[in-house]
Amino acid sequence: MPHVTEQDRATRKLPKGPHNLSRDEVAGTQRARLIDAVLENTGERGYVATTIGHITATAGVSRTSFYEQFDGKQDAFLAAYREITTEFIAQGAAAGAEAATPLDAVAACCDFLVDYVHRRPTAVRAVLLEIYALGDAGLEARENTLRAGEAVFVRTAKWVRTTDPALPPPPPFTARTVVAATIELITQAIWNGTEDAYGQAREAVRYTWLLGLFGHRSVDA
Repeated sequence: MPHVTEQDRATRKLPKGPHNLSRDEVAGTQRARLIDAVLENTGERGYVATTIGHITATAGVSRTSFYEQFDGKQDAFLAAYREITTEFIAQGAAAGAEAATPLDAVAACCDFLVDYVHRRPTAVRAVLLEIYALGDAGLEARENTLRAGEAVFVRTAKWVRTTDPALPPPPPFTARTVVAATIELITQAIWNGTEDAYGQAREAVRYTWLLGLFGHRSVDA
């Protein structure tokens, strides 16, 4: 999901007075603004402290419009969580798919990940930390995201073995370990919030993925 700038948010505002937008276009614009507002508020305030009033005020829409889109705060947060994680994983995988080699793909994916987190720390903080506040519903959503991240690792591992057929597949649970470690590393970068922290996270995430893809060879030996 691309970085949302103030200019981007401005373009999502509906024009004042009469306009030629259809009802669906108006609803789509309002939903996008509400998604942004959910992530901004939960990332800054925390899920529990965020109210629907906070969300609608930030989005510049009415409570009526909010309830036309979502059943409530939890429904809105889960929608925002699914949207940002789905697009983030898809765009990261696309960045890697353009690379010529698996090593280049790992570098491209990891660079995309850390750069994205650096640009949108508040939204990513909401996704990584506040999802736990939703209890079982949040854990289920998080599990689906972890599995999507694992699928990217598995595809990359298969690509690696096409370039090096002698390389055995990673041991069980390697994909989960790599994805979980990646989340921890970027969480620490957000927590520290310094340029050095993001630089260290970039190197560590790359190393973690390469270790997961290639490191078991030396362990087996």
